[in-house]
Order: sequence, then structure tokens, then C-alpha cells
Amino acid sequence: MEEVPTAVIAIRKLNKTTGAARIALQQISILKSMGYRVKVICEKANKKTVASYGADLKIIPKLPLSSFIRRLWFTKRANAWCRQHRPSLVISHGDMENSDIIYMHNCIDLAQEIMCPHVVGNQSDVSKIHHRVLQKSKYKLVVANSQMMANDLIKRYKIPSEKVSISYPGFDDRQFNTSVKTTSRMKQREELGIKDKEKLIGLITSGDFKKRNLDLFIDIAYELIHNSEITYRFLVIGQGDITPYKEKATKLGIEKHFTWKKTVPNVECYYVALDVFVLPAHIEEFGCVVLEAMACSTIPLISERVGAGELLQNELKDLIIKGYDPKEWFQAIDNINRSNNSKITEKLVNTAKKYSYDYQYDVLQGLISQHLQNSIKDEACFTHLKE
Repeated sequence: MEEVPTAVIAIRKLNKTTGAARIALQQISILKSMGYRVKVICEKANKKTVASYGADLKIIPKLPLSSFIRRLWFTKRANAWCRQHRPSLVISHGDMENSDIIYMHNCIDLAQEIMCPHVVGNQSDVSKIHHRVLQKSKYKLVVANSQMMANDLIKRYKIPSEKVSISYPGFDDRQFNTSVKTTSRMKQREELGIKDKEKLIGLITSGDFKKRNLDLFIDIAYELIHNSEITYRFLVIGQGDITPYKEKATKLGIEKHFTWKKTVPNVECYYVALDVFVLPAHIEEFGCVVLEAMACSTIPLISERVGAGELLQNELKDLIIKGYDPKEWFQAIDNINRSNNSKITEKLVNTAKKYSYDYQYDVLQGLISQHLQNSIKDEACFTHLKE
């Protein structure tokens, strides 16, 4: 019986600043503050970052084989480590069987059905692992990051609804807040070469430009440039091959209106430089970028398949655009830039504040407490948690 309980976080890659990675690092902090010794099981990790969060690291060597075999190897080795060391709590991020709590970040099959409706029977390696983890393994709870995801998991994998919980991802309110706009907006716009009367429209993402529908973003830009009296500029930030999108902008004759950047560390300064943040994604299971923009008092305009839209209630629902007609997006953006939006931005900031890391701490603590009450592995651990 452990004097200090051990919690395992299993996630294949913790070496990049993806949404899943941010949530995993956040979980380390929360678990440490709750008195756990935290072991992170990874295939790839930024060792300095993990150490700075106070966690121990277990690296499972990557096999030079197909993606599915590598993923299967990871789950089997992670399971073996847990059988040997018997931690009090196991949290996985869709990469490991037999976890107590599974955090899911993507609806792989749903995304394929939406983006490639004519492709039948071509199951990806990630999909195969998700099917194995969610249909064959033993777990107590699956955590979805939106109601949209929860509905898909319940239907697709025949998971009882009582075993699915929704936890919206949190954000760091020390990094993303209204004070950034006061200190950084003008400076960042000057660095980007944005003039006082120009409106800056942006799409900021960690990557996967196809999923986030950068193609439509460029079409929207074309409409704004040719059909509005307002002068518009456009900013795209994200990791990935930007070449075909630059070529499209060039063919449309609007390339000079664009600034393209790779992922940046001080992204909050770019949020506040924007007049409107646009995410016309084909599907986005949640979209932390939306929450971050809201916290910086930047108006987001998003598609109806973005999970973060579930946070937009009452008059904020007008910020969700149905369909993918660039003319409708153009009209919505142009209307925003011709209006007084002070009440809207105030409501956006107040809504975002409810989902800071403090919110995420309370949710995770509640999930762990519920798990321990329902299936106590270690009485000392439960007593320790209550204290």
C-alpha cells in the first residue's frame, strides 16, 4: 500500500504544444497538487518540460514499424508497466487500454465521414486503436471534450451514457486575458504592418489546415477584399504545409493581404492584434483557440461543428455560422466590424473566465474523487485525497 499514491498519465507524444499535450501537462500539475506522485508514460516527450512539472518519465521506445503496430506496442508496454507497479490511478489519452479514466481528444471516424464522405471502409490506424481501447478494454470513465464528441462516442462505440463525462478544456488565464490587449495590441499590429483603419482577420491553429478549413478562410478573404469598403488584412498561424494555400491566395490575387506564420510562443499577442478570429472548421472537437481568443476579448466566428460553440449561449449564438458559404461568412465578419461590440466582448470574456485552469482543476478533482468512491483501489490513497 502506497504512502504517496502514484498516478499514471499515458500519452504517446508530449513533445509538442498540441491541445492534448497542454491538457496532459495541466493534469500533471493538478495531480501533483492533490498529493500524487505522477509518472508519465510516453513515446516522445520534452524531458525538460515534464521535469519542470515535477513528474517522472517512462519512455517506451518507438518501433520502426507501421503506425498501428507502434500504437499497439505502446498500449501493451504501458499496460505491462502498470501491471507491474500497480498505480492508484491511470489516466490515458486514447493511447492505452485498461485505464481508469480515458480522455479523448479526436473523433477520427466522424471527421473522416464529414471530410471524406465518399471514402468507405478505409479505417485509419488511429481509428483502429480507438476501437480497440473503447470497445475491448476495461475503463471506468471516458471523458469527452464536448457534447458533440460525447454523442459520437456513445453512438459509435455503444458506451453506456453514464460512463461518459464532458469536460471542456481549460485555458491559462495568466497568459490569455484582457490586459494583454492593453499592453500588446498596438505593438503587435505595428510589427505586422497593420494600419489604424485596417481590420485584421485571423485563423490561429496548432495545425491540420485541411480540417480547420483554411481553404474556406481564403475564399472568405477574397469576398471581404472585393466586396467591402473596409480594408482587410489576414493572418494565418499554424504548423504544417502552407504551400498550396499560399498558391491559392496568389492565384486569387490576394496574397499581398496575407501574413503567414508558424506556431508562435507568445500567441496571445496575436489574438489581441485581431479584430475577428475565424475558425470555419469542417469539424473541431472542441477548439481551445476559441476559448483563448474569447479570454483576450477577441470576437470569434466559428462553424457549427466546433465544440467550443457549446459555450456560446443566447446572443453569443450569432457567432456560430451555419454552413460554409463564403458570402455568408463575409457578411457576418463585415457586420461585426461595422458594429459596436463592447457588450459582446464583455460577455465573451465573462464566459471564458468560467473555463480557466481553476475550472479544469475542479472538474478533474471531481472525476478522480468520483472514481475513487466508486472503485477504491487503495484506501490510504482515498484518505490522503480527502485530507
